[in-house]
Amino acid sequence: MSITRHDKHMQITCDACPAAYPNTYAEEDFRVMIADAKAAGWIVRKIPAAAAAGRDRDTSDLFGKPPRIAGGAKADPYAHTCPECASADRRGPLL
Repeated sequence: MSITRHDKHMQITCDACPAAYPNTYAEEDFRVMIADAKAAGWIVRKIPAAAAAGRDRDTSDLFGKPPRIAGGAKADPYAHTCPECASADRRGPLL
């Protein structure tokens, strides 16, 4: 998950590495958090439906009912990339 929640505060974490945006925000300041992270060079983009479906852990086709997962959190349909990983993606692969 790329939005980490703890004790009614949120923080953006990179999906490609362990980096996290240094500021934390209250739950009601979600839009401010996204705007601040984008201003700091983070890339927040919506994942296409086909790619998001690959992140789903639904096993109803195998067992006839959806899985019971503690917390009931759904996969986040957005990808969050820190400035370092974003610049590496723009340069291309190392090999």
